[in-house]
Amino acid sequence: MTGQLAMHAFPDCHGCDSFRDGSAPVCFGCARERLSRPGPDACQVCAQRTGPDGRCPNQLCRDPRRRISKIHAIGYQAGTLRQAINSYKFRGDLALAAVLGRLLLAWLESAMATCPPELIVVNPSFVGPGGQRFAHTEAVLAAAAAADSAGRWPFDTAAPAAIVKTVPTLRSADAQAWSKRVSGHELREALHVTDPSRTAGRFILVYDDICTTGTQLDAVAGCLLDRGRAARVEGVVLARAAWRSQPK
Repeated sequence: MTGQLAMHAFPDCHGCDSFRDGSAPVCFGCARERLSRPGPDACQVCAQRTGPDGRCPNQLCRDPRRRISKIHAIGYQAGTLRQAINSYKFRGDLALAAVLGRLLLAWLESAMATCPPELIVVNPSFVGPGGQRFAHTEAVLAAAAAADSAGRWPFDTAAPAAIVKTVPTLRSADAQAWSKRVSGHELREALHVTDPSRTAGRFILVYDDICTTGTQLDAVAGCLLDRGRAARVEGVVLARAAWRSQPK
């Protein structure tokens, strides 16, 4: 890394020489040293930090009705990763989608090379009254696809997307487990698989920015399995919220 790149390290990316046309390895190499990442003691289902007894406190992992096989996390929702996501989602720094997309692409290359998904979709956005200000998950996926110069990864960038959100649903950013469950149920009802032939029989990876309980990713997985006839669904998030204690 050059001196100039070091001066503009993640998430202060705008002054970096690689901001506009950098590669996934360069951006991930810069960010990696500043990320708090799940280790071998993290839950193998949801990437949550386990307790002193080695058990995961997340109820979803023990739920026999769980539909998502596994949730991967690039990092924990802390420090510079939290700053980058907040700047992107809530402070209007939309250009950071390019960097976040490169982080996603680099993670795929390192973590999924031996068992690649057959389709990569997002937890879909609903833009408009009652919904998000912009399609934040879709923009990061599009950025990852743009950085994938070899075209190796099956990002769902076609229109219409394989799975869409038809109406706004309850926001659940308060990290309360009960509201996560309610919003997950609402989300399931709002989802639509546009063409089951694109998802049937496939291993699908669902991207989202943050995971707290995993109920939204589980709702997306359920829709893809039941309505899209997918074979298996896993999730990946930029940031896993690490609990101090179990949400009430």
